[in-house]
Amino acid sequence: MKFYRSTRDFSRYLIIICLFISICSFAVYGQTSSVYMETRLLYNFETLDEWQPISNASRFMFRGDRTNENGVVMKYPNMRLFATKPYGMGNQSYNSTNSLSVSVSFFRKSYNFFDLVPTVQKIIPGKAQTFDVWVWGGNYDYTMEMIFEDYRGYTYTLPLGSIRYIGWRNMSTSVPSFIPQEEPYVPRAKGLRFMNFRFWSSPEERADNFVVLLDYFQTVTDTFRESYDGSDIETTLGQEVGGRSSEQYTEGGAQVVGESNGGTAGGDTATEQPQEAQQ
Repeated sequence: MKFYRSTRDFSRYLIIICLFISICSFAVYGQTSSVYMETRLLYNFETLDEWQPISNASRFMFRGDRTNENGVVMKYPNMRLFATKPYGMGNQSYNSTNSLSVSVSFFRKSYNFFDLVPTVQKIIPGKAQTFDVWVWGGNYDYTMEMIFEDYRGYTYTLPLGSIRYIGWRNMSTSVPSFIPQEEPYVPRAKGLRFMNFRFWSSPEERADNFVVLLDYFQTVTDTFRESYDGSDIETTLGQEVGGRSSEQYTEGGAQVVGESNGGTAGGDTATEQPQEAQQ
């Protein structure tokens, strides 16, 4: 009799637990938000005029001509194009012909750095999730990072990591959730602005020469904007406000999924279908 009662109590508790789990699962499943992930090419490093001459650097940067160990006169800092590309790019290589080579030199060893700044500091469409760029390393003890600015003017540094290796590698980083890419008031979308790449040397690394090549800088970004009764007004306001909002509410920016024009327009993109993301 006692065994029967304990078995009955156990069954009752098991049923209660199962019901609780089912209710919680239903509540979580019901909280969905739509995403529209796209891969957007930002810079393809095909031309020199895409990048500014190197000016922002640590105080020990050498500027001028220097003869290397082979008797060749080298100009520093120097940017030039190489007619090459990473084989690991796969299908992306169809859009790539050149890579950008950057050479710098310093007077002495230190925590030396220099910035590679684009001529046009582009605003990222939508909410950026990840960034990646192909980097050729010559086994120099350097690290690489990216600098972004939000709509309030605050800057953020996203590390890509060490480039102390030989050959091409795809370097990537994720965007932390605490970096704002929208505000609560319409027009809400406020994309990040890419400011520059930054390269840091180890204090023990040689100072007289450093070479790096870059190719195909892209982002995976969520360009979803919900379609609601009056969403056209938000689009119009975004275009009128200008600045970051204008970038988000024009052709090629964030896409209102559900509008009659279908997918996003323009640009080099690899588009995925809208998804329901569980929270």
